[in-house]
Amino acid sequence: MFSLDAAQAFMAREGIDAWLLHDYRGSNPFFWAVLGESKAPTRRAFLVLPRSGRPLLLIHTIDQMFFIDVDHDKRIYRSWVEMEASLRDVLGPAARVAVDYSPGGAVPAASFIDGGTLDWLRASGYDLVTSADLFQVSATAWDDHAIASHHQACRHVAQIKDDAFDLVRQSIARGETITEYEVQQFITGEFSRLGLETEGQPVVQVNGHSGTPHYEPRPNDTASIGPGDWLLIDFWARLPGERNVYSDIAWGAYAGQTIPPRLQSVFGIVRAARDAALQALLAAWAAGDVLEGWQVDDVARGVIAAAGYADRFHHRTGHSMGPGKRLHALGVNLDNLETHDTRRILPRTGFSIEPAIYLPEFGVRLEINVYLDPRLGPSVTTPIQTEIVRLA
Repeated sequence: MFSLDAAQAFMAREGIDAWLLHDYRGSNPFFWAVLGESKAPTRRAFLVLPRSGRPLLLIHTIDQMFFIDVDHDKRIYRSWVEMEASLRDVLGPAARVAVDYSPGGAVPAASFIDGGTLDWLRASGYDLVTSADLFQVSATAWDDHAIASHHQACRHVAQIKDDAFDLVRQSIARGETITEYEVQQFITGEFSRLGLETEGQPVVQVNGHSGTPHYEPRPNDTASIGPGDWLLIDFWARLPGERNVYSDIAWGAYAGQTIPPRLQSVFGIVRAARDAALQALLAAWAAGDVLEGWQVDDVARGVIAAAGYADRFHHRTGHSMGPGKRLHALGVNLDNLETHDTRRILPRTGFSIEPAIYLPEFGVRLEINVYLDPRLGPSVTTPIQTEIVRLA
């Protein structure tokens, strides 16, 4: 949930005079996260949050009904000339203004204002800075309710993981056939039974299918799981409610007592990459340092590259997690591959750590969730897999 107090405290610390959020036809998720409800007005809208004082909405007269329930001061415009003059007036003496953009387009997840509006603001004399970290501390931060909901989801998800592996283990012991799709449906059935919600479908992958990052089984396109098979599962769920946070894990298991040496080796490399990322966070906290998302990605990716698998790690090391309907929230990602994420890893934010190696014959991905506690530092909230689970 958005906190105006947290936003204004951050602006005071960072020397930011105002935060200007711009939306056109529902284009800016930051805008709507701050307002608390998504709508689709038809004209340009601006939300100005000063360093102190009340926020103000600048909206077109045609769109007034879209904002009738918003408890902010409002100013109405009709023409573009009036809009520009009103915006200058609302910003007043503000000089350093945060807007929802990323310098150089480095972080698309924090860049929603159009280039033309940026041109106009700069031409009007404003010193523009990114709102990326400002949004993090005020809209993706975990409050006590979010933390409690996440821990409860983690307990449910961990149990479902154990039960899914038991289902496969028992099927193999009986000499029966069970498919990826059946395991997936078991997991979604547990979500329903426990009153959890999810986004998309659980990932259940056997052998070569696990070499594709997000292969999903379908009723008529699924593989059987039997003796000698490697099984990777990755799924996520949360308690219903916009203040609640997902739990998101990935674990691997082998249907046999003697694990193939190459599988064991790759598992060990991915485990080492995950643990190195976590250790980097713990060391930075102990030293009083603040890391950026790209730096943690470099640590994990460096372990995998040193083992000779740099071209087999196809995605970022971790994604943002926070309150709201998105599994992948809008805070900092651990990423220096897909983007160069310069957002800071700040207290009361959370994220996954999930390095991987994808090969034609199998893939290994190990995922944990981390919350940066403002007193205790980085805290792992999910079970940590240290050894390959045996299914036979």
